[in-house]
Amino acid sequence: MIPLFPHPARTTTLAIAVAALGAVPGHAIADLSENEDVFARLLNVAIAHEIRDKCETISARELKAKLRMLNIYRFAKGLGYTHDEITTYTKDKAEQERLRQATYAFLDENGVDREEVTGYCALGEVEIENASPIGKLLRID
Repeated sequence: MIPLFPHPARTTTLAIAVAALGAVPGHAIADLSENEDVFARLLNVAIAHEIRDKCETISARELKAKLRMLNIYRFAKGLGYTHDEITTYTKDKAEQERLRQATYAFLDENGVDREEVTGYCALGEVEIENASPIGKLLRID
């Protein structure tokens, strides 16, 4: 998986949020992996991470990123998914690979040569300027 937060203390952000909120009764009909809204929200975070990881002039808005992850969790809970379903989904290797491939597809579609840092920086600057969901997670250093 493209780690949403590369440092060990940050990799558990969603797990901590999940544990802090506890489980709520209820069960969603469709498997969480089929929920494109949740996936799209996670994809924005993954893309922002990839940009800030590759571009030295762009960094993450750490608090916003943590809050975004918490909001994704709350969103999934609001749809009826349980703590265990969300945790299982975020740890699933196939879903992590799906997220990685979608991140690469987004970069490719936006003209980023993944071998060149300048493309990441240019895309990050555009996302920041447009105040997109991705750009709101980034800042120029």
